[in-house]
Amino acid sequence: MEKIEKENGLTVNIANYTGENPIEIVYREGAAPKSPNPLETKEPEKIGVTGVISTPFDWLEKRIGTIDQKRANVKVDREKMTITLTVNEDDYYTKNTFVGKVEFSEAFEKFGINDASSGWIPAKLGQFLRINRVLFADKEDCMKLVSALKNFTAKAKAEIQKQRDPSGSMADVYRQEVESNLPKSFTINVAIFKGTAKTPIEVEFDHYLKDGEVLLQLVSPGANELTESYRDSCIDDVLTKIKDIAPGIAIMEI
Repeated sequence: MEKIEKENGLTVNIANYTGENPIEIVYREGAAPKSPNPLETKEPEKIGVTGVISTPFDWLEKRIGTIDQKRANVKVDREKMTITLTVNEDDYYTKNTFVGKVEFSEAFEKFGINDASSGWIPAKLGQFLRINRVLFADKEDCMKLVSALKNFTAKAKAEIQKQRDPSGSMADVYRQEVESNLPKSFTINVAIFKGTAKTPIEVEFDHYLKDGEVLLQLVSPGANELTESYRDSCIDDVLTKIKDIAPGIAIMEI
């Protein structure tokens, strides 16, 4: 079919047309209408996630062939117990991060063990222990401790001593001690970290005065040692696996 446009119309020549069937011709002029709702341009979707301590390695293991190792890095924060993998580190639109964390169990955190900002009113601690007596190997020991906390009595002793300071002069030093009817320590079976088995932990009482009221802090040197040991072993295990499959990725301790 041949089409010839003229100044005042349109002439169409149809080859081999016998006239048996009608032919419809649609002739439109002007620009095509714009779409009423054009699709907006969007930046790539972020796919970064935060999960268990092995999360960075788990992702890397399945995607190692899709990334440029020289444009990726791993940051290790042992204090916060995290490993952070960043890929496409120099590209705002395609950069993604994958964070792995070692987290304390909910039960352990509720006790406030080794938390300097946590202070228990004795009666409140007794109520808390009674509710969580499942964590005690011997329920009778738990109830004895609850009773002691409910009937808590304490005596504060204060004294002023003379002490020579580094300059050689004498200074008054205020010392304060608290004696109570509580045992020195107690033992609970609790998982320190999420996903780990319960372990016996000896917990000691520490007393201090605040606004004339005695508050209790729970401390556990043993739990602190287990925390550092488990944290480091978990982090080092993941880092070793990352180095094995991606030796070109920069690893930084922060």
